[in-house]
Amino acid sequence: MRDVFKLKDKKLFSRSNVPLYILVIVATYLLIFQGYTTIWSIWVSMTDTMIGGTSSFIGLDNFIGLFKSKTYRGAIWFTIEFAFLSVLVKLFFGYIMALALNEPVKGRALIRALLFLPWALPTLSSVLTWRWMLGDVGGIVNYLLQTMHIIKTPLGWLGDTQLARISVVCVNIWRGTPFFGISILAALQSIPNDLYEVADLEGANWWQKLRNITFPFTKSSVLLVTLISTIWTLGDFSVIWLMTRGGPANATQVFSTLSYTTAFINLQLSKGIAISVSILPIAMIVMILVMKQMAKDAEVRL
Repeated sequence: MRDVFKLKDKKLFSRSNVPLYILVIVATYLLIFQGYTTIWSIWVSMTDTMIGGTSSFIGLDNFIGLFKSKTYRGAIWFTIEFAFLSVLVKLFFGYIMALALNEPVKGRALIRALLFLPWALPTLSSVLTWRWMLGDVGGIVNYLLQTMHIIKTPLGWLGDTQLARISVVCVNIWRGTPFFGISILAALQSIPNDLYEVADLEGANWWQKLRNITFPFTKSSVLLVTLISTIWTLGDFSVIWLMTRGGPANATQVFSTLSYTTAFINLQLSKGIAISVSILPIAMIVMILVMKQMAKDAEVRL
């Protein structure tokens, strides 16, 4: 009888069950800390709760009211534009950065540290510095453009609707590109050097090696970092709030800034949470599409 229990214990605590235990722990954590807050947010979004007031259940009235709001519809489109353009450009420059840093150049460690600095700097100090640089009075960007005779009069980068949108996208790209660079660089360094040596013996040029070796081996990492960056960018608050606070004329409002303004400035808590909840379908669609593509790539490799 003791031998039976010992055998069961060995099977229960065997090495092959470790991934299952990790999965159970992660699932438990998500259910307790993420699942509860998500369910609570969905419930509050279906009430008329105001900070300091009473609440009652109103169903989907908050969501119906949001879709009738011009400000909310504008925030939807700009959030999508902001995320799409930012992630696309970050991926492009991040890949170039990773390829450049993967080359054996002198002082490579120092160059890497300098290029990764925008991502490592505190958000508050870096974004406020950009706000000063883009100022229409005393801003260094206008000064340089005027010195190079590109513009004649200072531009109101944060006061014009189109220029403000371009400004927040550019600052987000500046901050996020190093994240792509360091992630893709890690994938590049995991590629066996033997593959490139064989390609050289076969007479392959730079583009052929990039297309047939580098791209396929870094595809999974690119998809994963793109997914993470997209989720972060969709929920980005600090860059836009510190630079424009969603202005001018709500031109740079995204889900996070509009949610904050509605919930904590206008005190309409349920409507603010409803704005945040409404981004979940977009994030889930992006996540499902990327995860499916990663699963296909894994099957092809196997």
